[in-house]
Amino acid sequence: MKKIIILGAGGLGRQALAQLQVDYGHGIDWVIAGFLDERGPETVSEALYYPWLGYPETFIPESDHYFVVAIGEPGSREKQVRLLLGKGAEFISVRTRCQLGARTQYGATFFGYDVSSGVDCQIGSYGFIDQETLIGHDVVIGDYVHIGPRCLLAGYVNIGRGVVINSGAMLARGISVGDGAVIGMGAVVFHDVAAGTTVVGNPARVIFSK
Repeated sequence: MKKIIILGAGGLGRQALAQLQVDYGHGIDWVIAGFLDERGPETVSEALYYPWLGYPETFIPESDHYFVVAIGEPGSREKQVRLLLGKGAEFISVRTRCQLGARTQYGATFFGYDVSSGVDCQIGSYGFIDQETLIGHDVVIGDYVHIGPRCLLAGYVNIGRGVVINSGAMLARGISVGDGAVIGMGAVVFHDVAAGTTVVGNPARVIFSK
């Protein structure tokens, strides 16, 4: 039987664990083995009943391991994922109780409870899309993206690589968000956001730009 290893033992890791424990595949197709976290064994509480298995840089994946991404900061996430990919690790998507539209394609991304999308979306790999987020039709989302809970991405939105969209943000139809940008909590975005830029507020305004 395959073994699931959660990459990241913080809040997102604990959330991923709880969702995996009730996923239809748990105990049938795979079991949960534990966590990897670069911060060390103290990050994993005994109350979780699953162990810290090691550091990503020293862990050696085996043929029966599947990996799930649960790290919030995209830069750290990409670094650790790349370390494991270089050693042959296989990452999977998790999409318990989600509804993704017809012809939507997605990579090894974690979808929280009740995420839904319209038709013809393209969603990359190694991302984390938190619960109750609504994704419109024809949306494109790049790799290593983090989207907080209860966000709204209207149709034809294009999200670049490593973008962070914080809880409750709303993105208007057809806008583009460049690589590495940050959208603040509750922001309402009506215009394109340049790469490396942070925007907050309603309407969203730039507070930082590289």
